Amino acid sequence: MIERGEAADEAWTLASFSDTIHRGGVGLWAWSPSRRLARLDSLCREFWGTDETVIGIDELFARVNLEDRLGMVQDWEASATDPNPYSFDFRVGHGPEARWISARGVGGEAGRVGEWLQAIFMDVTEHKRAEEAERLLTAELAHRVSNMFSVARALTSIVSREANSTSSFADDLARRFGVLHEATTLATRSRRLDQGHVRLEDLAQRILAPYLQGDNIAVAIASDVTVDSDKTNDYAMIFHELATNSAKYGALSGGGAVRLDGSVSGDTLRLTWSEGSAAPDAVKAEGTGFGSRLLKQTIERSLRGSFQRTIDGDGLHFEMTVPLK
Repeated sequence: MIERGEAADEAWTLASFSDTIHRGGVGLWAWSPSRRLARLDSLCREFWGTDETVIGIDELFARVNLEDRLGMVQDWEASATDPNPYSFDFRVGHGPEARWISARGVGGEAGRVGEWLQAIFMDVTEHKRAEEAERLLTAELAHRVSNMFSVARALTSIVSREANSTSSFADDLARRFGVLHEATTLATRSRRLDQGHVRLEDLAQRILAPYLQGDNIAVAIASDVTVDSDKTNDYAMIFHELATNSAKYGALSGGGAVRLDGSVSGDTLRLTWSEGSAAPDAVKAEGTGFGSRLLKQTIERSLRGSFQRTIDGDGLHFEMTVPLK
């Protein structure tokens, strides 16, 4: 048992204190409003990507994401005189690798030691990404619900062109809706349900099955192209989004055809989706723009790839490349 006197002999040091809070993702910093300088500890220097212990705050401001910079600068400089506690978040850097930082402290004289106002920085990147993923999932579910009537109408039109009786029409439509439900579930379910590697050709055919009408869909992905199980849902959502858009606005809404090609060159996977223009009487609906945001989020952030999409009089051409390592 530790006696009270023994505990008193083990004094806290700045090094032990800093080490403790650094393990919790918290860094110490201070700034001088009069000299416009910031003083950063080792973890804060890592946050900002600098080796300088003392650095001009304008140089730090230049590293902040353009979308966050104006508000961040206003909040930072307000802390020089505002005596209230503050907390503001911003990104350092740009693109998928940007780091989210939260600045927290008490402004004005309450946070001042000499000429320096002291505070903390916290790396909240994982928290922000989790929030963003949750918002995306919520928006995606709302998007899927709003799409369902348009997709149902498109599938009904596809089936009606070939049906020769009421019973065959009902049976075919019910089958397609069943596969559509399966594909939608696959596109949104938890990744932990998937095991091992998945052949991308099999996944694409499963997602596109509800829209198949004769030879209107061609899938030509090399048989040896596989994806890790934790990326299965990303590709499922991409295929599902492309097919849904085509059924609503493009070739699949009016008797046209689509083709999906895939191949690997070195460490890069290339997928192309090509479709002819829709028939003149194809059903047209007003888009929400969420599909484009979903593709951008999934391809650029989750898969760390890139894509291009062009639409002209000949139809739509979509191409994406993804690094496999």
